[in-house]
Amino acid sequence: MSQSDAPGFDEPLVNYESMLEDHLEESLEELEKTEYSTDLGIMMAADARRVSNGELSSAEYWEKYDEAALAEFGEEYARTPNPAVDRVQQTIREETAETLSCDACSLPDVAEDVDEEPAEDDHIPQWGMVIDLQKCVGCESCTTACKAENRTPPGVSYNVVMEQEHGEFPNVTRTHMPRPCLQCQNPPCVQVCPITATYKMDNGITTIDYERCFGCRYCLVACPYGARYFDFGEDYDDEFDEEGKVEVPEYGNKRSLEDTTGQAMKCNYCHHRLERGEEPACVETCIGDARYMGDLADEDSEVAEMASDQRAFRLKEEQGTDPNMYYLK
Repeated sequence: MSQSDAPGFDEPLVNYESMLEDHLEESLEELEKTEYSTDLGIMMAADARRVSNGELSSAEYWEKYDEAALAEFGEEYARTPNPAVDRVQQTIREETAETLSCDACSLPDVAEDVDEEPAEDDHIPQWGMVIDLQKCVGCESCTTACKAENRTPPGVSYNVVMEQEHGEFPNVTRTHMPRPCLQCQNPPCVQVCPITATYKMDNGITTIDYERCFGCRYCLVACPYGARYFDFGEDYDDEFDEEGKVEVPEYGNKRSLEDTTGQAMKCNYCHHRLERGEEPACVETCIGDARYMGDLADEDSEVAEMASDQRAFRLKEEQGTDPNMYYLK
């Protein structure tokens, strides 16, 4: 007999979104350590969320913050096209557009290391993930696998497993909820980035150009899920060799600690593994078989069918972020 069948046990009413609060507080604490304006970051982050839910257009957003962003970030901001999450208009300063010869929505053209656009007859997958919360046992094997795969610094875990306890002894149960990056279709982290270091790829994954990011951390507080982190340069001593270098798949080559310090960080569904035809490390390692990865654009795919199940839900849908991450109650 399961706990939910036990006498006197009531099925818990789970507030999944409340489980994110501690991580949102951590993002604010990390923003306070930046050399850039904290107040500006909080305001830009709040309005970036308004762009995601349709209350504000990207054009209105950058009209509002153009002067302040130019004063705060200078030439690095001025020479970079601003992202337009709503895809209606690439909002950049006119002189910048003339310099870069940019057209509307030309963000991929200014992002480095982005694959060329496929031919029209090539199918572009929209990578998404489904996590069955009834199967998740809270073992945190996904957390361990992610750290081993991406070699994230101490305190940085792209795959945290949050938990909530319900009931009173002896009728007690716990709800576990893993939270990687949700790979939003309308990501406020993209909208808020003043230099397009964060951008959305055609395959549905939001990623970061580590060569461009200068660590303002505004994206950390723009994310409504607390799914972004900052690399302060800490490391596991045994993980690096004598020269202070390690091959990090996320970066794609050997980089020193100095090279990997000072940027925002996040899960990208182990994009380097997807490119090889493999599943993300967290999916491959899940002992409860609770994680599923696939193409949401393929109606016949397992993840697309699971995403349309009556048990399926997404976090903070009212934010308008349209995440490619689904949970099953």
